[in-house]
Parts: sequence; structure tokens; C-alpha cells
Amino acid sequence: MKGAEIGIEDLEGFFRGLLEKEVVDCLVMPHAAGKNIAYMLVTDPKRIESSPGKAIFAPSFGVNAAGIVKGWTVANKVGLVAKPCEIRAAIELVKLNQMDKDSLLLISVDCSGTFENQVYADHSDEIGERLESGKIEELKGKGIELREACKICDSRLADVGDIAMVRLNGDKVVVAGLTNMGEAALTALELQLEDKEIERKEEKARIAEEAKKNEEALPKISSIEELEAFLQDCIVCKNCRDVCPVCYCKECFFDQPLGNPASGDLLNLAELRGAIGVPANQLFYHLTRVYHVSTTCVGCGACADACPKEIPLTRYYPVIARKVQEVFEYEPGKDVEEPLPFVVYEEEELEDKLR
Repeated sequence: MKGAEIGIEDLEGFFRGLLEKEVVDCLVMPHAAGKNIAYMLVTDPKRIESSPGKAIFAPSFGVNAAGIVKGWTVANKVGLVAKPCEIRAAIELVKLNQMDKDSLLLISVDCSGTFENQVYADHSDEIGERLESGKIEELKGKGIELREACKICDSRLADVGDIAMVRLNGDKVVVAGLTNMGEAALTALELQLEDKEIERKEEKARIAEEAKKNEEALPKISSIEELEAFLQDCIVCKNCRDVCPVCYCKECFFDQPLGNPASGDLLNLAELRGAIGVPANQLFYHLTRVYHVSTTCVGCGACADACPKEIPLTRYYPVIARKVQEVFEYEPGKDVEEPLPFVVYEEEELEDKLR
């Protein structure tokens, strides 16, 4: 693929150029908000902050940026600068007709794993701008741990979307076009493009092995009784649904009287069954949600971060979703042209799985 090596200090000009050359009409990209990392929507090239590389590569996760642009059907072209799990979620949203691919320029950046945003803000000086294995272990010894979703993620390297931003040793970055749209964007910036190899097979294999080991070490939920115990503190606030980038129904069943019974409806249910747990539909809610996102979940862990009861939902949604995705041999967010499994599968295809 074609790309160019630039200095990290050149990223300010890179993003300004995307706006000035009208490659995109706006950019959704991370920026430093004090010691925290947040997203901003930029339309004026002059408002691109200096040293944007510090924010876009920062090991911090607040929200999945795909959720910010979910449902945007504007004619303007949006550039989204985000971590691979966020770009993968955006690709799934395109497949779900929640965005127009021609109106999106997806720029994925290398991720070395992230901390919850508040943890990052509290320890940003210790964490620094870059994470490496030794640093991660050192921080772990101080009680500063990566998010569980990142520990079991095997897709942290920038290789999805239209443009990949690969962080090299030192202060160099390779920007490479992964699609025709991405290569055209780099050409518009008048970069001197040449063949670049960014596949990094050995590093991917190491990350995958580490992620598998971490996932296997997670406590297992192997029965309905264990699932009920796992979810016993759930208050059905639906925060996990609201922050999920690939949960997109305009009218959720669990906002309707049958899914969210109250008052007389709740009494009727209690009279019918003799007694019911409240809040109602706790287990039903999570079983329905995992069915809805089982093929499109990218394992970003936003659900776990948003849970006010600190239920480690990463051990439920991404773990179950991955098993479903293995059945369909489907990797969400890998290819915008790959059809969603439930749209194209035929019942006969699963016969060997059901035996």
C-alpha cells in the first residue's frame, strides 16, 4: 500500500490540510481537555490544536467515537480519527445503514491499550504518552491497570478504515492509504507516497496470543444461575445500551410498556406470576441485547465503563459475541463490503454447528 513517513509534529499540518484541501468538511478527533482526553468536532483548520499526536495516541478511552457520528446522514464529509475498535464500530454502522460510507473518511490510529478516562487523568504523568509491555507491567504493579476490554483485544493495530496511522519508534508516524479514498486523501495533501509495509504479522501474533491468554483467565459464566448472579446488581439503567456504538434501534423494546413495565403493568405481572423481581426484566434485557449485538460487537468495553454498578460487562458481551462471530466466521469492522451474517446466512450452513 502507498503511504508516507512523517514526523509526529507534522500531524497538525496533516489534519489542517484535510480541511483546507476540502478532503473532508469536518473532523471528529481526540483532543486534550486538561489531563483528560475528549473528542471535538472541528470545521475550521485554524482550530486544529498543536501537537494533536499526544491526544490521538493517548492510552485513554472515554466514549466510542463511532457513537458520536451514529445516525449522521448529512451530505458533509466527516473525517473520523479514532482507535481501531472505534473505526470497526463505524464500519458496522455503515453496514447497518446508519451512515453513508461515501460521507466518511475513516482514519485509524495505533492503540497500545487504554485506561478508563478518569484513571488516565489521575495518573497521566505516570502513564505518559506511550505504552509498552514493560511500562504496562510497571503500572500494573502500582494498581494502574488497562481496561479489561483492552487486555482481551487482539485488534489494536491500525489496519482498518481508509487511512492507517502507524506509530513508529521515536517520533515518526507512517500514514498509509488502505482504500482508494484513503490514498486519494493522502495524494490531495501532496505527500510523497511510496510503498509501505504496515502488516506487522509478528506483533499481531504477539498481541493475539496475549489477548487469548487474558480472556482464558477471565471468570467464566457457564450457567443461567451464574449469569443471574453476575447481573444481580443491574438496575436496568440501560447505560450499557446508550453508550454501545452498534446498538442503534430508534425505538427500543425496553423503553416500551411491555419491556419496561411500571405501575399497573408491573402489578399485573406480579399478580400473574405471584411475585416478580424488580426492577423487572433484568435478565431478559441483557439476553435480548447480547442477541442484538452478537455479530456486530467490536469489544470496545464502553458498556462496562458506563455501568454505574461496576458490573464487568466485558466478561459478558464481547466474550459471547466473539463465540457467535466464530460460528459465522465473521470479524466485525474488518471490511465494509462484507455482508452482515444474519443478512446472508442459510440455515443449512449451521447444521454442523448444531450437532
